[in-house]
Amino acid sequence: MSDNLYNSNIQGDFNTLTTDNSGYGALSAAEKNQTYFAYFSSVGGTGPEIIDQTAYFVKYLIDAQGNVVTPQPNSIDILNLTQNFEAGKIVNVTSLEGTTLFTTLLGTKQITNVGRIQPILITETGSGRTDYITTMSFSAGPGGVGLDSAYNYSFLAKKAASVNINNGSYATLDFGTEINDSGSNYNNSTYIYTFPNDTTSQGIQVAFRTTLRVKEAFTTNNGSNVLYIQIQRSTDGGANYSSLELTDGTFAKLTNFTEGMEEYVSAQTKPINFNTGDKIRVRYKLDNQNNGLQLKILGANDGWPTSFTNLQTYTADNFITSPFWSIGTYTTASNDFTVITASLGLTGLNQNQYSQVTPTASTTFGFSNITLPFTPEPGDFIRFEYDPSNVHVIYENMTTVDGNLALKVVPPVPSGSILDHFCLYRVNPNAGNQIILNIKKPEGTTGQPLTGFIKPQYASQELEDNFTTIIQKLAAEGLLT
Repeated sequence: MSDNLYNSNIQGDFNTLTTDNSGYGALSAAEKNQTYFAYFSSVGGTGPEIIDQTAYFVKYLIDAQGNVVTPQPNSIDILNLTQNFEAGKIVNVTSLEGTTLFTTLLGTKQITNVGRIQPILITETGSGRTDYITTMSFSAGPGGVGLDSAYNYSFLAKKAASVNINNGSYATLDFGTEINDSGSNYNNSTYIYTFPNDTTSQGIQVAFRTTLRVKEAFTTNNGSNVLYIQIQRSTDGGANYSSLELTDGTFAKLTNFTEGMEEYVSAQTKPINFNTGDKIRVRYKLDNQNNGLQLKILGANDGWPTSFTNLQTYTADNFITSPFWSIGTYTTASNDFTVITASLGLTGLNQNQYSQVTPTASTTFGFSNITLPFTPEPGDFIRFEYDPSNVHVIYENMTTVDGNLALKVVPPVPSGSILDHFCLYRVNPNAGNQIILNIKKPEGTTGQPLTGFIKPQYASQELEDNFTTIIQKLAAEGLLT
């Protein structure tokens, strides 16, 4: 599969010249003289969203002249914080306290992220490879369809009168009576169901099922006779039809007819999305190779109502079950990456900005409550299994030709990863004032305070010269508490 099968929304190309010194052609970190340092008032662990790292909660951002500001969300001060302490840079952490509890958190460290950690989608419930859920529940997010107001596509069409068949070509099976149709979308004259709207906009997948009870009516020669059943879809108003994929193939069939036979054959499609105006019908054919065979399709008047129905994959309870992602690795001349494709149910929830209901077991494990809708963006992270080496950055949002959400992630996802065991999260620089460093917070320090300073490795000469004096001045003013 090539990239042209996707529509994409890609973040900036870091191999392209930029005007803001963030891409190709920008000065290296070693050539930049940073003019701010940070005072942090506490520290905290970042798990389980980010494994074995520590968040330093910044109280003040201080410049080389000793001016003090408190970074607030979506402010110029937050912008200065993120530009001064970028991921990948080296910093020096010091403290005025004499405690030895946090010795490992001091000294030279590397920044991994700046901002508040916000979970978006979670199945993880523990650190073991099998510690995850296979069902996710959702609630309506901003602009989403209400859970109990999503369209009900369900209907049941039954066949009352039995009919003998011996034809050798496909014909539309009639389900003309005893219709239970909440939306009046089934036509009991043409025996066709028509979709009233786009199922994706409802966050719903639909499958179809038909069940036939058949009985041998007459035969003069048993042999290789086959009854075929197809469920077909038209996307052009009924001009052309093609068979939908069934759970066990492209058609259902019943073979090896014997005298006195009375059996049933059932066909069920896989759940997929449908567009407004799509038409669905059931077709059958008796391949009577040896002639003389006649079958009876039994109806309600024979005690078995042959039926046609559709199935929504989730109802007002609004949950979806695994698998959630499929995977394929694609390589170009300059990039190695993996494209993970969301399931149809997950795609619908994404398009309607539904939010996952945080699993109770995930909360017990330590995850923060989910408040964001399922709308992943470039720069977000997804981790498979509870494995810090299996973390990937979303590089690009895409849509497959079938309409599914797909995410291009780097680096590639290792073969054999359990895709249903995952955590999707964002580090939002505009929602918090944390500098996250690549060091694990020591065990047994919960509730113990730590305050101190984070200074860039390449601070300006003015900042270096004034650093001690500024700290003494702030301490004298009572600000370093």
